[in-house]
Amino acid sequence: MRASRAALSAWSRTALVALLALLAVGCAGRADLIRRDLTARELDSLVDGKAARQLLAELLARRSPEQQREARAPSALTIDVVREEGDDPGAGPRRLPDQARLRELSRETSLDFAALSFAQALGADRLSRAVQASFDRFLDDGAARSEEALRRPGAFPYTVLFAPSWLYRSHPATGSDFAPQRRLLDRLGIANRLIETGESASIEDNAAALAAAVRAARRDKGGLILVSASKSGAEAAVALSRLLAPEETTHVAAWVNLVGALHGTPLVDDALRAPLSWLVRCIFWLQGWDWAGLASMATGPSRARLQDARLPESLAVVNVVAVPLSGSVGDKVRWGYRLLRRHGPNDGVVPLTSTVWPGGANIVALGPDHLFAPREDAAPSLALLRAIDVAVRLHAVTRAPSTDARARR
Repeated sequence: MRASRAALSAWSRTALVALLALLAVGCAGRADLIRRDLTARELDSLVDGKAARQLLAELLARRSPEQQREARAPSALTIDVVREEGDDPGAGPRRLPDQARLRELSRETSLDFAALSFAQALGADRLSRAVQASFDRFLDDGAARSEEALRRPGAFPYTVLFAPSWLYRSHPATGSDFAPQRRLLDRLGIANRLIETGESASIEDNAAALAAAVRAARRDKGGLILVSASKSGAEAAVALSRLLAPEETTHVAAWVNLVGALHGTPLVDDALRAPLSWLVRCIFWLQGWDWAGLASMATGPSRARLQDARLPESLAVVNVVAVPLSGSVGDKVRWGYRLLRRHGPNDGVVPLTSTVWPGGANIVALGPDHLFAPREDAAPSLALLRAIDVAVRLHAVTRAPSTDARARR
């Protein structure tokens, strides 16, 4: 009994604090993008070492207006991470480093260096560079100019379906119901709807609800944009790859995967193990939450669920990846960030590699953690809308040659 109490009061208590913080805030919040005009002292305060500081400075320099038009080669600092042996620059998209490689890199150098190396790898392909540059340019335009552009007739010819995240009904203040974004779209005259899902239901149950909503949206004019965040990212991936036939997704122009918990989180793995699971079960029972919803976010079932899953080639994927640094992690997820350090770079809730659907266009938000969802400043949301349209158009162009080649065969 003494051993059990000791175990609960040390590791399990820390894990419980991290999990309760996640449950309390849901999956949305506020965070700031790292600016390009930082002073040397500000750069030092964000990272955990000289190598990370140098790489952060390089990444920020690449986003300057004069550098946005022309992509550069990867830095020599991370050439082994971004490029594999025998990789030909003209051979197509590079494969991203896995979490094991990032964990190894964090031990060899530092956690922030590994996180920034992954951020650099995310922008190594031409599609991601183009979409990222568009997002940065639209962000520089400011909210007023972006809003004016989006109000033009036909500027954004899509209906937006929002897949709400964890506990979006009981914790609406977190923004996990996309209320600020929906109000913004209403103001712009852009059609949008929130999909009604179980706020603590399992990924499988909510995926079925998302699939039904996508089918029903075939009656809408124009294309469809499906937006998910955190847990609902896994639900969207299941719906699009497993539950919907390709002919049922021809109207889906894009899936926007915001900080998606595609492969679950080790925080849930900890919560499902005794003695911590005893306390967590009591909390769920008292709150009336569905235990199956938490269990579905464990890493084992999450990876098995999407193993060999494929999305229809007709739809574009936009991954919005939050890459926090040790000096930018918010208080609400700091416990989770520390617990997940042993797994390598993370956003305070999930390992970074678990937030990315392979082959999509990647927009990297340097600085924010998993709770990234700007609310007061509309500029990032407006810039993202414009960048999504760019991604959809570029996807249509890039897939045209392969379609023609198959037709010739």
